[in-house]
Amino acid sequence: MRFFCIVICLLGMTFSAMATVDLEQTMKNMALQYKQTRDIQQSADLVPILDELIILTQQALEAKFADDKATQYTTGLHKVLTELKAAKHAAEQDDLPQAKQHLQQVDALRKEYHKLRKVSFWQILFG
Repeated sequence: MRFFCIVICLLGMTFSAMATVDLEQTMKNMALQYKQTRDIQQSADLVPILDELIILTQQALEAKFADDKATQYTTGLHKVLTELKAAKHAAEQDDLPQAKQHLQQVDALRKEYHKLRKVSFWQILFG
């Protein structure tokens, strides 16, 4: 019986470890995929990259965020996901300029939400 309980506990820890998302690695992968979109000259070449970006964004939404900024981060990721889906739709319609415009919105959102991550010197001192 004791062995059975230990096995169950180990399995539980294994599955919970598998469920956690390495947000930093996911964001690095997103940045890499995003950089690949800059040089694309044909809409058909953009679709698989956008598919990967959509998957990575969905993975990022599963990550644990600090309680004080969780709502802001998930809101931002949902906005990114919306823009990526719109870019994919435009690419599927062979409208590369429109797809690129949506990707520029993604970049603007990235810059906006990365500012939230940075903690100023004064915030460290005075909370």
